[in-house]
Amino acid sequence: MLGNKIDYTLRESPRARRVILRVGVKGLEVVVPRRFGRRRLPEIIEAHRDWIEKELQRIQESPAVVAPHSINLLSISNTWEVDYQSLASSNDRFSVKEDAAKGILPDRLLVKGDVDDVPGVSLVLIEWLHGKAHAHLVPWLKEISQEVAIPFQKATVRGQATRWASCSQSGNISLNRSLLFLPARLVRHVFLHELCHIREANHAPGFWKHLSRFEPEFKGFESEVKKADGYVPDWVSLR
Repeated sequence: MLGNKIDYTLRESPRARRVILRVGVKGLEVVVPRRFGRRRLPEIIEAHRDWIEKELQRIQESPAVVAPHSINLLSISNTWEVDYQSLASSNDRFSVKEDAAKGILPDRLLVKGDVDDVPGVSLVLIEWLHGKAHAHLVPWLKEISQEVAIPFQKATVRGQATRWASCSQSGNISLNRSLLFLPARLVRHVFLHELCHIREANHAPGFWKHLSRFEPEFKGFESEVKKADGYVPDWVSLR
């Protein structure tokens, strides 16, 4: 027996290769490729009913989050002022354009699209943040790696929900893009922590001995990093 009907808005996208379900503050949006057989939609929506209803409930119970008007990337001492231009009928939904200032003026971002869709704005800004993280964090990690003479295999940038970074047994390091919001001293400590895991995979005494060689005050930094979620703005969590 089917449950209550789930209302949704439908959008056709020339770029879509499959049906995409998006749940935001405006409800469920269904994005379909061109010439998609729409009679199949009720079956697809019903198959994802549990997830859709949970997401709708989560958004309804979540505190109101607004799109940012400034983004402060503490780790690289870079602040961006954010402007918005409403283009509700845009097929591409959102775009972000940088206007890097010269001199003392702040850098600016222009976000175009359905700017009332805060989760949508969040997603496009997260994509922009991801690019910034890859451009700044990976080279920075390489510098620290050379400084302490601990090489790693490969570095990637992700959006981990519970970790600032991680190191695999093969020596690959994954960095959380939200590190950009932390003070530089904490980012450096996270880098040192993960590089030391290349020498010691776990948190045995040998690991802390390695870390103390590069960061004698590591205990204080470890404590700060555990509480560093407060540096990350709410819009980043609206994935």
